[in-house]
Amino acid sequence: MKNFFKFLSLIIIVSLTSCRAIVSNPGKPLKDNSLEINQKYEVQDFTAKIHKIKITSIDNKNIYGISKKGETISIDKKQIREVKKVKVVSSIVVGIMAIAAVILVPI
Repeated sequence: MKNFFKFLSLIIIVSLTSCRAIVSNPGKPLKDNSLEINQKYEVQDFTAKIHKIKITSIDNKNIYGISKKGETISIDKKQIREVKKVKVVSSIVVGIMAIAAVILVPI
């Protein structure tokens, strides 16, 4: 039972740390329709600062969002290096499926 608990906690930790999908990076430029309003993203600019924001609006030059602290953030689209979309639910589902496979599939 101890091994099962360790395995379960390991799966949960791995799934929560790997729950991001890359929307834009230097090899894959940011398109106008690639970001969705009211979704959470991690935006990294060319100064290597990572902003975890919920997108509120987008215009031709800037992306506007709200941080976890409640601050309004405006980022110039030309200064964006990488954008990652946070996908917690899908990673948890994959972790649960992996656990179910380990339990149900005979060795």
